[in-house]
Amino acid sequence: MFSGLIDGLQDRLRPIRSQLFPALVLLELEDDALQGQVQRGNRPEPVTLDVPLPPLTCNQGMPLAKEPLGDLIGDLLVRDNLLDGFLLVALPPSAVQWRVVAWPFDEMPDNPVEALRQVNPDLRFPFPLEEATLDLQPLPGRPGEPARMLLAAAPTALVDAWVDVFNLAGAQLERLAPAQVCHYLALLPLLAEAADDDLIAVLDPRDGCCRLLVLRAGLPVFERVLPIDVEPLRLELERCLAFLQRRDPQARRLQLLLTAPFELPPGLEGDLGITAEVIASEPYGSLVLKGLAVQESRR
Repeated sequence: MFSGLIDGLQDRLRPIRSQLFPALVLLELEDDALQGQVQRGNRPEPVTLDVPLPPLTCNQGMPLAKEPLGDLIGDLLVRDNLLDGFLLVALPPSAVQWRVVAWPFDEMPDNPVEALRQVNPDLRFPFPLEEATLDLQPLPGRPGEPARMLLAAAPTALVDAWVDVFNLAGAQLERLAPAQVCHYLALLPLLAEAADDDLIAVLDPRDGCCRLLVLRAGLPVFERVLPIDVEPLRLELERCLAFLQRRDPQARRLQLLLTAPFELPPGLEGDLGITAEVIASEPYGSLVLKGLAVQESRR
């Protein structure tokens, strides 16, 4: 059900796209919250689904209280008259592992996912590939260089649990997508404008933490969850960026981008010799929701 080159579970979903102009519901899941908005055609409407989740509703991306969660989602859809809409859903980031992999085939196999399972590269996932649902996205490259793919994986048992949640909600689930891939797709226009030797650090402030993603030449190269408190954030962010610049001395410039307005530690920008910029996600509620819409437009 992941977008891209996928395996499995289509038979679990209801028949879809029976309406001529269906409402699409973009939904971003977190362990402690969910938010979403409607898109009609190419026009996103304001965020109307925005609720916190009680503790232990989800843990590491796994829905623990499936029936209450399904009831909540169903009630929200009924409230906004969206029960006939088709849901595009981003899984919680904690549910998904992702890697940039060198593509081991000279030609694209008929079934890329199954071929990759047969090769079974050592990706150091906390679960075997045969027990995971996989998503593959082609990555930019230069002529003559080995092809690379962005591989995202989640345990199939976890994916099945979310399918159960949306069935309990009475929702028409069209797609489950990795949040990391959605985030990356939303950044593509910005990455296309950057020089290959730029290091682009994207800081995503959330309740209780900041997520750091660093990209080079359009490829993710580093990811870390950082504390949100001022001094620990300063120390960890400076340490991470210094490590990356030492590891990649050919990098010419560092850019620091924020996914939402956020007060950085005082003096940090001066210490790094940069000026942080906020990435606009409007009219979407987040970059992840924007990435869900990007995936839909590329189908």
